[in-house]
Amino acid sequence: MEVATRKSQPIIAAGQPPAVERKLTIEKFADGPITCLKFVGTIDETFDGKKIAKTVECETLVLDLGGVKKISSFGIREWVDFMTTASKQWKQLILIECASKVVDQLNMVANFAGGGRVFSFYAPFRCDYCDSEQRVLLEVAKDNEAIKSMKLAERPCPSCKESMYFDEDGSTYFSYILGQGSFELERDVVAFLAAKLDYRIGTIDTKLRVDKIIDGRITYLRLAGDLNNTFPREKLAEGLEGTVIVDVTGIPRVEPAGAAEWRSFVQMVTPLVENLLLIGVMPLFLEKLCGPHDLGAKVQVVDFALPYTCKKCGTTSAQTIDVATHAGVLKFATAPELICGECKTAMQCTASEAAMTILPGLVKPGLAKELQRKIEELRGKKLEKKPPTGLVQLPKLADQPAARPGLGTGTIALIAIVIAALGAIGILVYQRFTKPEPGRYGLGAVAARSAPQRPAWIKADAPGEVECANDVGASCVGVSQPLASQEDAEDEASDAAYEGIAFRLTKSDRWIDSIAPQVLEARSAAYAALARDPRSTQAKRDVHDGRHAAARVLRRNSTQVAGRYWEAYDTAEGRKYIAFAQVTIARGEADKLVAAYKKSQTALGATVVDFYPEVGWRFPRLDHGAIVQSLDHGVLQELGLAEHYIVLAVDGHDVADAAAFAKLVESEHAILADRGGQLRLLVQTETGDPREFATTIAGKPTTTPTPHDHGPRSTGDRPPTGGVNVWDRFGGNRGSGRDDPTQ
Repeated sequence: MEVATRKSQPIIAAGQPPAVERKLTIEKFADGPITCLKFVGTIDETFDGKKIAKTVECETLVLDLGGVKKISSFGIREWVDFMTTASKQWKQLILIECASKVVDQLNMVANFAGGGRVFSFYAPFRCDYCDSEQRVLLEVAKDNEAIKSMKLAERPCPSCKESMYFDEDGSTYFSYILGQGSFELERDVVAFLAAKLDYRIGTIDTKLRVDKIIDGRITYLRLAGDLNNTFPREKLAEGLEGTVIVDVTGIPRVEPAGAAEWRSFVQMVTPLVENLLLIGVMPLFLEKLCGPHDLGAKVQVVDFALPYTCKKCGTTSAQTIDVATHAGVLKFATAPELICGECKTAMQCTASEAAMTILPGLVKPGLAKELQRKIEELRGKKLEKKPPTGLVQLPKLADQPAARPGLGTGTIALIAIVIAALGAIGILVYQRFTKPEPGRYGLGAVAARSAPQRPAWIKADAPGEVECANDVGASCVGVSQPLASQEDAEDEASDAAYEGIAFRLTKSDRWIDSIAPQVLEARSAAYAALARDPRSTQAKRDVHDGRHAAARVLRRNSTQVAGRYWEAYDTAEGRKYIAFAQVTIARGEADKLVAAYKKSQTALGATVVDFYPEVGWRFPRLDHGAIVQSLDHGVLQELGLAEHYIVLAVDGHDVADAAAFAKLVESEHAILADRGGQLRLLVQTETGDPREFATTIAGKPTTTPTPHDHGPRSTGDRPPTGGVNVWDRFGGNRGSGRDDPTQ
């Protein structure tokens, strides 16, 4: 049996003894032929490039440069030496997450990339409204059109939600990237990056923002941004006393280094404060930083959020749980029963098991009514934003016309104020009578529609929503977001409707959890993220991808779109379309479809079922395969298969469903049991990208060869048994000949 070998090596200190604070750290990851060096800090003359390069020998070298803060002149010299020496140790070099400082050097210094190619890099953005700077990660393939245009569209600031803009000259900043061109990563590299670095594409790297209010003996801290190694624990802990309230609602991501910094912060402030109260705790923060060993003696969780789903109306949202109110239920690791605000029926909690195990350890906070009132007051208080800078140009004093004799500066100022006030009033009056009505969606009046009247089957019309009824088996209506393309809007609406049908087919028996755990949790998390920030591009993309994956599977059945309708609106950004789609399925057909998905097949000790549509929420790139439901002792268990794995291919032949899996694997095993050779399966495990599992089967013993018999045939001479080869599509050998039975 072939087993993937993964090694991680300790952090390398470049040019610094252990006792001295390191200017640069280099963390090394290795997985077979792929090695990654992750740089964090300053590259200067202490970076011994040649020495570091000699420690690297691999086929693919990945350099993660997102943490590079500065590169000195002597550091550039050492870096070029590093590249020159390392180029003899690898076959291909890939640069990822290049910081702005790195991009600048790529544009100015010859051979700075050492013959490698940049896959992703950060672009600097600025928000004048809150006076903050952000980094946006771009991928050369996905963002190729925007890069070629040398312009990046404005996008919402993660701190204040106002527009921020690209803060560089595109023709200069993109010069090296445009010269090298676009390319795609090989799937084994993608899998490596996901497993080792939790690599993300297209997200905003936001520095943690801290707002502070002092109210008597109460200190209120509001945190917003990623909790990572930049968390300012010493600065934040300085001077804290009395009662401290920390609002962590705005922390979407908790990195391991950030978790360690937070725990150190708690230890530092525990002797200084009377108590430390956490409010707005989100599920991820709850799982990672609210265990008994994290909270200590003085930290208490006042309230937290858990994802809930209403089976009747399809509403999914993050619900706030007050610890004091529900302490009697929480101590049994049980989520409180809550009523849906839309249809007034009981909702079902879809929180992860890790979150539920935290609940019994939450201590009931004994808060006085005055403190409770103060918490709600501070939570709802909008902190004052800085006014935009650079939006209004006031004339310089030298540009003002000379004052007439007899008019003092005070009189001139008064006249200017009166004129400005009258002008402002005139503008407001003009806008009041000329501004068009906002319309149903704030997009203005309907400019065109696909039918004279809206169809009666449209009951709810909130953009991005789906509404379902169960009176005829299942019937769902999906609504798109406002999109520039009519076709895209119709596709998005039908995806939403199809996914609504697929979700209803799960019913209440949670059968889906038995074959693919965490699927409904992934769905709930995606919807909860979108509910928290409806303008988030990433949240919209996650919901879109999950719906599309489920719809792609369900469309292969006889279910068809029963109704379509769209409306067009002329906006300041051009024409926008909102589309509606209705998908229905009869009760009898629904039961047959569920029975077909639950029908199992057994082969070589593995019991499998068809790929279920909702599994697409966890694996949006998949739309077929056989899910392992149970596994008895046998060759497949020895191969490394486990329950919940999804088999995608057998010896390069696509596994369409459970029946195809049983037929392929039994046929292939029978051939190998006779002739010998490798049984190879392409498998989606519970994390990461699909990977290959392989084991050697000995075959029957051979007889002594005769003078005319040159011995048993090599298993490598056995031709393929036919079918469609899918290894390249899912990240196989890509023509290298490795593991190819014909080589």
